Amino acid sequence: MHRSFTLSTLFIFAALFLFPFLAPNPVHAEANSRMAALESSVNAALEILKNPELANLENREARRQQLRDTLYPQFDFSRMAQGATGRKWRKFSSDQKERFTTLFKQLLERTYLGMIERYQGEEVSFVKEVEQSKSVVRVDSIIYSKGQKYDMSYRMGKTGDQWKVFDVIIEGVSVIANYRAQFKQLLRKSRPDIEGMLAKLEEKVSKPEAE
Repeated sequence: MHRSFTLSTLFIFAALFLFPFLAPNPVHAEANSRMAALESSVNAALEILKNPELANLENREARRQQLRDTLYPQFDFSRMAQGATGRKWRKFSSDQKERFTTLFKQLLERTYLGMIERYQGEEVSFVKEVEQSKSVVRVDSIIYSKGQKYDMSYRMGKTGDQWKVFDVIIEGVSVIANYRAQFKQLLRKSRPDIEGMLAKLEEKVSKPEAE
């Protein structure tokens, strides 16, 4: 497929990648392939989004907390943060790495949770699972939205005996690579202004969300 994706369009479709990782069943994941585990989790995510008791504005935070509680354990935020900064990650101190990982997690939440809440009946069909190495697997899927089809792949890495998501690719565009291109502008100097970038992120995530 050859489509021109704006940054906002990429984010909207990237929001869909959160669906399969909500409310996972560890026993099911062990008994079946990683692709089957992701596919079965889609229905659990949709139940959260379709729950009328959580649809009201006054229950917005309660629904989001359910998403956080079930979502966060499925992601390797440290690896995602490292991927978003690339080689410059080596120049971060231990404290800066910890702060950036926390801020990056908050940035992802602000970007995606609101988009998830705008779910309008999109469907996900899982196609195949490709083992790229002993510690990395790619799960391919197709998103059906308003008569269009979009290719989406999930990259998962193995840490110990757990598989966690560290990137998603939509129509050939990596979400983490997209963030890396943004952060590269702030870290392009040979001695990057890491503290300046952290300050910008802190300012961004502290702003009130638009309703």
